[in-house]
Amino acid sequence: MPDVAEKSVPKDTRFNPSRIPHTDAAKAIVADVRGQLLNYERYRHTRRRARRAADQERFDRMVSAIVCDLMHAALVDPQGWRHISLSKRHSTDDVGADFMTEDRIKIIQWMVTPEMDWLELEKGVRLAGFGGRQSRIRASARLQERIAKYSIEFEDIGRDPSLMGDPIVLRSEKLRGKAKALEVPQGEPAETYRGEMLRINAWLSQAEITCDFDDDGYPRDVGDRWLRRIFNNGQFDHGGRLYGGFWQRLSAETRLSDIRLNDEPVVSLDFGQCGVRIAYGLADAQPPDGDLYSVPGLSRYRDGVKMVLNAMLAASEKLNRKPSGSRMHLPRHWRIGEIEEAIFRHHPCLHDVCYKGLGTRLQFIESQVLIRALQELMERNIPALPIHDGLLVPSSVVMTVEKIMLDSFKGITGMEGAISTHRKPSVPSTSIPPDDIDGGNNHSSLTSPHKRGA
Repeated sequence: MPDVAEKSVPKDTRFNPSRIPHTDAAKAIVADVRGQLLNYERYRHTRRRARRAADQERFDRMVSAIVCDLMHAALVDPQGWRHISLSKRHSTDDVGADFMTEDRIKIIQWMVTPEMDWLELEKGVRLAGFGGRQSRIRASARLQERIAKYSIEFEDIGRDPSLMGDPIVLRSEKLRGKAKALEVPQGEPAETYRGEMLRINAWLSQAEITCDFDDDGYPRDVGDRWLRRIFNNGQFDHGGRLYGGFWQRLSAETRLSDIRLNDEPVVSLDFGQCGVRIAYGLADAQPPDGDLYSVPGLSRYRDGVKMVLNAMLAASEKLNRKPSGSRMHLPRHWRIGEIEEAIFRHHPCLHDVCYKGLGTRLQFIESQVLIRALQELMERNIPALPIHDGLLVPSSVVMTVEKIMLDSFKGITGMEGAISTHRKPSVPSTSIPPDDIDGGNNHSSLTSPHKRGA
């Protein structure tokens, strides 16, 4: 049995062919590898005549994509792997781009030879029956030396927008807890939603974002900003939340402490009691004043009430037990039926919208509110990072963004919204200026590159 203190092994990341060299430094490394591969090919006499122009362009793109993704992986974790199919039976769709033909196998095999030594390769394993592991690659010591020599950082590696994938994702209903990706139908509303997301992603790509290094001293990839809008149950009015972006993988506390927009500290603005307020709009009723999760008789158990009420709105059938994880937040001697009765006494207008399976429908309306707010912020050139039911914004524009969010909420739902504001906890002053503690060398940024500490 493994030691409980042992750090979990990170999961391999899939090879990403969209990465391209963004700066002269990255282009120089790609050109070096490409040139040596062509020399190796001529030395081995594996090709008697020059490639056609289109074939050479495809070869060059493969080399560039492999080198750039290996460099990116090494910046994330010097020991990190990227898994990639080396099977001739797999279509180019399995490796993410039509230019990644079977020649990728030969290129990778050449790059791992002692003469080249640009990458390390662990070949995939096929298990009897089902399962197995794809081949995986990572930067060799030689490539990592070049990365250090040219001071390569995340901002040196760009992305080809045409290879980022469709920002609109449609998933099936869950079966045994899993949903399948469905083909996105042509026409409306997909075209409108896709256009909105492409504009949002283009806007985010130009934002001035900086972020402190992680706890292990590695810079964060602030260029990871591509968002996808994921719809559920095979319907475009279910789900629709925005996923992606490096900030969504950080904890709430880390976002507030480490991220800056326009070189300002950020503030988190979240819609308060969002699902319940939207449900009141669907019920064509007005909610009571105050905190909607503060129910008489259960006022000490707000977190538990929140979990139960949201479960009642999401469920298709009456609850016969307390929702998972809620027991510690509810009185032990109260049965689920008694909690439900207390909630309905305080929210009688929600009788007709509970147990209707509205969970993903409420998420869709919430996502429409957020999209409208983002569109208004784009018009005003105010940067913001979306997080499902809220936004990270520069501290200087909090009041402006609050009004935009509340106007968007009322415009979509017909209800008055509420905003919860979260700021970085204040830190006691010190006689040492913060910038002098580490030389000010603690940010990763597309606009202000900094080097990782030794």
